[in-house]
Amino acid sequence: MKLFKRMILKRPAEKRLIYFYTIVSMDEQVWLLRDENGDLLTLEEEDDFEFSLPVWPRRSFAEMEAEVIGEKYEAFNIPLNEFLDDLLVEIEKDNGVAAIFPSEKGAILQTRDEIKEMLRNI
Repeated sequence: MKLFKRMILKRPAEKRLIYFYTIVSMDEQVWLLRDENGDLLTLEEEDDFEFSLPVWPRRSFAEMEAEVIGEKYEAFNIPLNEFLDDLLVEIEKDNGVAAIFPSEKGAILQTRDEIKEMLRNI
């Protein structure tokens, strides 16, 4: 199974985006990483955003990323409605954006409105 997941991580960001929305629309949750203080893992960005919040479709993908980072991060899930209506609202207030299913192949950055649109179209 881990081989299958590694193959997915090597796919281009556009393909992982489709996989992400397929899983998230069924499970109605997203996975994030937090440190021992409860602080969320965020990534610095160079675009129009100050930072991005990486999100994954499954716990195992988030845990694999935590291994790559090499720091103590714990994977945890949040219901999709809380992610959209609470967390992303706060992230965008701080000029942040979601990084959908990041890997060494990059990630697609999406705003709350873009995520909601993608979910409507599934």
